[in-house]
Amino acid sequence: MKKLIKLMLSSLMILGIVVPVIAEEDFSNSAEWVAKCSRDDLTAEEKTSCQAFADYYSNSSSGLREELAAIEAEREAISKDIEKYGREIAGYNAKIATLNAEIAALNEQISVKTEEITAKEAEIVQKEAEIEALKQKMKDRMVANQSTMRLNQYIDIVMGAKDLNDLVRRTNGLSDIASYDDSVKESLKALIDELTVAKAQLEEDKAQLEVDKADVVTKQNEIMVMKRRAEIAKEESQKKEAELEAAGNRIAGNLEQIKKDLAAMSASLDNIPSSSGFVRPVSGGRISAGTWAYPDGGTHLGTDFAPGAGVAIRAAGNGVIIKSADGCPSTGGMGNSCGEAQGGSRGGGNQVYLLTRIDGTLYAIKYLHMQQGSPIAQNTIVNAGDTIGRVGSSGNSSGNHCHVEVFKLGSMSINEYISSWNGDLAFGAGWGNTGLSTTCANRGAPCRVRPEEVF
Repeated sequence: MKKLIKLMLSSLMILGIVVPVIAEEDFSNSAEWVAKCSRDDLTAEEKTSCQAFADYYSNSSSGLREELAAIEAEREAISKDIEKYGREIAGYNAKIATLNAEIAALNEQISVKTEEITAKEAEIVQKEAEIEALKQKMKDRMVANQSTMRLNQYIDIVMGAKDLNDLVRRTNGLSDIASYDDSVKESLKALIDELTVAKAQLEEDKAQLEVDKADVVTKQNEIMVMKRRAEIAKEESQKKEAELEAAGNRIAGNLEQIKKDLAAMSASLDNIPSSSGFVRPVSGGRISAGTWAYPDGGTHLGTDFAPGAGVAIRAAGNGVIIKSADGCPSTGGMGNSCGEAQGGSRGGGNQVYLLTRIDGTLYAIKYLHMQQGSPIAQNTIVNAGDTIGRVGSSGNSSGNHCHVEVFKLGSMSINEYISSWNGDLAFGAGWGNTGLSTTCANRGAPCRVRPEEVF
């Protein structure tokens, strides 16, 4: 068997194959990992590391394991009432931030307390050494006194005085010796008292240290539980997101007025030049979810750009805003249906729909979850790169981002499309899970374009 293993390793070396060595994460600083993993903007790699930490951390606490198991058992209930759990979870970020701050303060307190305990232990050792030295000094003096200072010797000293002054001097000398012994005894007693107090304080400090450490663990467990409940709610929400939108209003509100207003602008619409290439919806940031599915399951028909709240959202190309819906609070929540009553798609929050010609082809671009008050007005003609709204978290959303979908409509002009548009906010490319079969990889226009391929 050993020969076989050696032969295999030799073959790998000859072929130049590198056998990867997977380094284990260091989870010893639990407070640092809890703070890191409680963020909402984790990359895929960070999510993997945080899952490994969660497994490691829960294995160290039977109580935490039981709490996490209980949350898993809630999954079905969470799935049935996403909006209710979404409202509950909406306050978690603030609670987690507070707990992380408290943990940081406790860890600082623990660090200071540990240093104080170390110093106190050194002080106790020093006092014990001083006490032992004084005790030895007193023992030595007692031995010396026992061998030399007999009663007759005291009498001889006093009676040997030459005169009255000499007698007083000799008597004072004996008194000084006695006073010195008393002083040593008082010093010894004082040191012993100080040592007793120091040891008592040390025990109090150690007890408080254990209380602080236990408090840190409790708070970290609380964060882990909240985070897991939020993750499950998000996973279940994502699975239902596409169907939630599909079940709502599919037709733009006030369609007749929209078409009438746009018809009055026909001359201006004809003069909109075709753009060269797509302008990215936001500057910077990361993609928090790609197309066509979420990592944990659930159809996702667009790309989520997450640069942070308030960042400008830009027009992909020259064109006209054919639908704008506003009035939802800037922060929505999982399962929140706001957007439909405002004339847009259900759960889309504050949203904008752009009709644009890019490289000679007509496209519709859908932008969701904007900040309240930021969507550009309907019927506005825009140039590529113009600000058309700002990143928010309105509607069915668990964090600040801009959800973008791209629809390829064909070679017709803007005016031609508007005249025949039936108000469908999916532009003939289907809603929900149906949208997965209408990608441009599967059919011609109207079809769905993967945003990552053009931005």
